[in-house]
Amino acid sequence: MKGAISFLLMFMVIIGALQFLKAENTPQEKTDMNSIISVLESHKIEHYVFSNNQDNQFLVVPEFGARILAVSVGGENLFWTHPEILQGQGGQRSWISPEGGAKGFIFRPDWKRNRDFSMMDPGNFKVSFFKENEHLVLQNTFKTASNDGQETYDLTLTRELRHEEDPLKDDPEFKGLKYNYLGIDFVHKLKNNGEAIHDRILGLWCLIQVPPEGTMIVPVQEVKKEAWRDTYFEPIPSEYAKANADSFSFYIHGSRRYKVGISPESSQGIICYLSKAKSGDFFMVFMMFPVKPEGHYVDRPRREQETNGDAIQLYSHLEKGPLAFGELECQSWGLDLRPGAEQAFPIKIYMYKDSLGVLQKIGKKLLCAQFDKAYLFNMD
Repeated sequence: MKGAISFLLMFMVIIGALQFLKAENTPQEKTDMNSIISVLESHKIEHYVFSNNQDNQFLVVPEFGARILAVSVGGENLFWTHPEILQGQGGQRSWISPEGGAKGFIFRPDWKRNRDFSMMDPGNFKVSFFKENEHLVLQNTFKTASNDGQETYDLTLTRELRHEEDPLKDDPEFKGLKYNYLGIDFVHKLKNNGEAIHDRILGLWCLIQVPPEGTMIVPVQEVKKEAWRDTYFEPIPSEYAKANADSFSFYIHGSRRYKVGISPESSQGIICYLSKAKSGDFFMVFMMFPVKPEGHYVDRPRREQETNGDAIQLYSHLEKGPLAFGELECQSWGLDLRPGAEQAFPIKIYMYKDSLGVLQKIGKKLLCAQFDKAYLFNMD
């Protein structure tokens, strides 16, 4: 009898341990908009929700680096959001380039570890202006120093967000189509509060994290291999890069790490990510931004510090399962930040959700003429 009881107790302990381990390895929250908002509200975390006339939404959380933590388009979050919501990771955020090198302050000088950059991300963003469902401005002021110790940075990073109208709303070719749309007019600014001159050594960097697997399509001035490089991390597998008539297609795997950079002289200031939605149709996320072909860009691969940087970077992360993601990244040229000066980098974010045929028609109109013929990687 005692043996049976001991066995039963041991069995219950084992079952409990297995359930605990399963819970530890299972995402704690869902990453749809309603679930995320529920978590934020339960922890009394300040957040702002903007809705358009289709009830598609974007969510901004000041405490999490003022990032757009999630969007809802056709009822689906098209951004990757960390499955443990209180991590405050994912979505769209601002970054400052370069990450590493002499003038950087995110990677350590040896490039093997990160410095403490919490003063920037998540930072201490404060709302400086808010008009409900129309306009939000957030600011974060911080100080740090460059890796080489020669620069002291006293900076204010501003993030400004509004709705952006669908550029196709009055186009007769698209009249009657009922696709889901969400647009964001995003501007981030960098101000030099110090007395030193920071002449073209810092830039603004915007990135959007998206769920894999899908295809990045990047229109270029001329389709040639020299338009891009993949020397940041592990090289992109050759079968993951395809040349099209007026663009390149890159596969975002999400569980293998590689980064592709597009040079400023090749870039047309557009990045598009196309993938299959959970609902069975397709979605497209893209950014439009200014490019200076002759500009000095400051973020570059570790081993190519003497070259010009890239205007576009596309990243596939190395995690698996719910922690896998890809990134659309665009960078400004090196900013002329004299004492008291502030410079801006404006970006339009467009998101569409519908059938593949409709999205290809949109891509032809807004991105490149041969968009419907661009190579799409398997999304099944």
